[in-house]
Amino acid sequence: MKRFVFCTVFVLISIGITFGADFKMSFGGGLLLEGYSGIGGKSETSTMGYTTTVKAINGQMDNMGIFLFFDATYVELSLAYCSGGSETQVSTITRDPVGDMVGGEVWLSSKPDHKAIEVCLLGKYPFTFGRFDVFPLLGISYLFVFHVEEKGITADNPSDSSTLGFHGGVGTDFALTKSLFIRGEFLWSIRVPSQSERDAYDKVDMASGPRIKLGLGYYF
Repeated sequence: MKRFVFCTVFVLISIGITFGADFKMSFGGGLLLEGYSGIGGKSETSTMGYTTTVKAINGQMDNMGIFLFFDATYVELSLAYCSGGSETQVSTITRDPVGDMVGGEVWLSSKPDHKAIEVCLLGKYPFTFGRFDVFPLLGISYLFVFHVEEKGITADNPSDSSTLGFHGGVGTDFALTKSLFIRGEFLWSIRVPSQSERDAYDKVDMASGPRIKLGLGYYF
C-alpha cells in the first residue's frame, strides 16, 4: 500500500513538473449560465388537533449573467451580475385529529424572479498541452440577492434569498495569440439553502446543478 501511494504521488508530481503551466496572470470576462434542481422543503404545524403539512417539491432555479475574472495561475477570482428565476410546486394538506384529509390537497406554483451579484473564488492547477491549458477547479461562491419579485410584488428582504455555493469541475484555456485566450469552464455546483427557505420550512433540501462559463481573457 505504501509503495502504491508513493508511486501515485511520484507520478502526479512528475506530470505536474512536465506539463505544469508557467506562472502568469490574466483578466477577462464572459457569460455565465447555471441551473439548479432539487430545491424543496417540508414543514408541519398543528392547531387544535388539525395538522397542516406544507411541502415544496421539484424546485428549479436558473441563472444567467456576465462576469469579470482575475486569474493568477492557481487562483481565479470572479465577480458576476446574475438574473434569473425559479419555480417551485407547493402542496398543502390539512388533516383532522382522526387523520382524514380536510378539503383535499391544494397545489400552488411559486415563480419569483431575482437579481444578484456573485463573488466566486476557485482554486486551479493548470497543465499545458500545446496551445491548451487544462485545469481542475474547486471553490466557493456567495450569491448576494438584492432584488426579488413575483407577480409585480417586490420582496421586503431580498437578501434573505442570498446563498452560499460550492463548485467543482474542469476548465480549459485556448491561446489565440500570446496575449489573448478563450476560457471555458464546466462546474457542478451545490447550493446551500437560503435564509428565506430555512424560515419557510422545517426541513430544506440541498439543490445542485451544472454551471457553464465561457469568456475571453488577456495575459499581462
